[in-house]
Amino acid sequence: MSDSMDAGEQAISNAAKAGIRAQLDTVDSLNVEIRTDPIKLTQGQLDEVIIEGKGMVVQNDLRTEEMILKTGPVDIAMTKIPFGKIELDEPAQAEARVVLKPEDLQAAFNSDFIKQKLRGQKIELPSGDKVTTDASNVVFTIPSPGRIAVAADVMLIEKVETHHVAFSAQPKLVEGGHKVTLEDIQYEEDANDMPELTQSLVDGTEDLLDLRNFELENISLKFQTIEIEADKIVITANADIQSFS
Repeated sequence: MSDSMDAGEQAISNAAKAGIRAQLDTVDSLNVEIRTDPIKLTQGQLDEVIIEGKGMVVQNDLRTEEMILKTGPVDIAMTKIPFGKIELDEPAQAEARVVLKPEDLQAAFNSDFIKQKLRGQKIELPSGDKVTTDASNVVFTIPSPGRIAVAADVMLIEKVETHHVAFSAQPKLVEGGHKVTLEDIQYEEDANDMPELTQSLVDGTEDLLDLRNFELENISLKFQTIEIEADKIVITANADIQSFS
């Protein structure tokens, strides 16, 4: 928290921080900074609100290395502040930046949420047999800027067989900036003795990267860009904010 904030700004900041923290599964650090002047503050007018979270887990066990939201001017309902509510008179727009690390995505792949997505999928083999799959030992990496790679052991439950599958792909934003699809999928020949199995892993990857996983209550996101860098994924977005708590 900025040392320059006065008591009123700090009170609003603390209330907003408590409201946001209550929506998170876990968070390493959370800071809410209010910028305005004393006269505007008495009228509920804020010049800028900056929210910065480190290690935030909103839902589905997906940890963000960093998430930053910056608003322009906003008007808040001053009568709600004594009750710990930071509600806006009108929805506000903000810019958001989300940073994901490969190790956090790998941890999410091996969480119960994604395991349930990958378990029990039905696929048809070239032989015509229909089998149920289960995936384990999922590994997520960034092999080069612009591409992600996923590998896993996939069991065919009825046949009691395990096959190693792996692919790399380019993520692309679709559906109005809410979801990611994978394009230019390339299969590793020596790790795909049965390529038909890979689709379940592709589907699970797209589910995990559904960007609505990062939305807080009363804060909706429309993502603008996704950049795959050498050691992280950086996503930018526009945010529509109804309240901070």
